[in-house]
Amino acid sequence: MKFIAYFLPQYHYVKENDEWWGRGFTEWTNVKKARPLFRGHYQPHKPKDDNYYVLTEKSTVEYQTDLMDKYNVYGLAYYHYWFNGKLLLEKPAENLLKWKDINQRFFSFGQIIHG
Repeated sequence: MKFIAYFLPQYHYVKENDEWWGRGFTEWTNVKKARPLFRGHYQPHKPKDDNYYVLTEKSTVEYQTDLMDKYNVYGLAYYHYWFNGKLLLEKPAENLLKWKDINQRFFSFGQIIHG
């Protein structure tokens, strides 16, 4: 069996998020605002060592690829959007196509949204 992790790549800055949700918005913004919903609900989780990573940084992708290999994750499924004919959140997957020295198995898929 091969494990593929679903990856929402909204952990980097995009102009549209700044416009729609405020300057500097990423999914980390939502993680930081999260609160437990019931007794015993362990939420929010801070990333290890406060590593609020940015997915467009090569060192982040290298580190995550090493973790994948260490824990036998076969690949990542990167999510993206087509919003009114424009591709959004595509940079992490595009970077992997450029960064040939990073041996990460991945695919990208998306959702079409009409605003």
